[in-house]
Amino acid sequence: MFFDDEKDIEKIAENTGFSIFVLPNNAKPLINKSDKNHLVIFPEDNNQIGIEKIREIIEKCRTKQTRPFFIYVFNAETMNEKAENAFLKQLEEPSDNYHFALFTNSPSSLLPTILSRGDLYIKRIEKPLDQPILVDEKIKKYSRCIISAKNANLVTTINDLLSDKECKKNTRDYVLKVLETAIEMLYKSYFVNNNPLFLKKLEKLLLAYDNLKQNGHIKLHLIADLC
Repeated sequence: MFFDDEKDIEKIAENTGFSIFVLPNNAKPLINKSDKNHLVIFPEDNNQIGIEKIREIIEKCRTKQTRPFFIYVFNAETMNEKAENAFLKQLEEPSDNYHFALFTNSPSSLLPTILSRGDLYIKRIEKPLDQPILVDEKIKKYSRCIISAKNANLVTTINDLLSDKECKKNTRDYVLKVLETAIEMLYKSYFVNNNPLFLKKLEKLLLAYDNLKQNGHIKLHLIADLC
């Protein structure tokens, strides 16, 4: 699902109970620091969210709330294994009037069991739908092929891309540009045609893009994530 304005996050979180927002890590939704109905968690000095931060959440959830209380976890992908497992346990034992929101630029880095429990919201691309996609025509061609490829011919499509002379010069950057272009194409097509199948394909493209951004194996993720 998509959302337009970061000001809508609290309303979405209240309506869903547990939600996951895909945002750049430098984006910080406006929070009234003096408002006592928020607990905000950030990574520690080691750039991780450890078990102690989650224990802070668990301790807070023991307090009875008579009105909505929001727990925001920023850079959620930095939770270590113990922290994720403890957070998952808290989700399995919900407390009344508590609403959780995770913020991440890498949803695939979260445990699948956490992802499955939340509603995923992606910040709507700010480019107008009628703005042209300013990339090389060959990149557009590969992007269209990636979008339209069925599982049976996906490997051939990927092999053609990876064997391209321009792609070989800087394979990862070139493939990321192809995926980025495909995401923009599919995104714009969805809002023209409202085809729900486009959203499923979009999720796969975002997953592949995210994994390659983290230096994942290029061919392996293109095949596994896009199938």
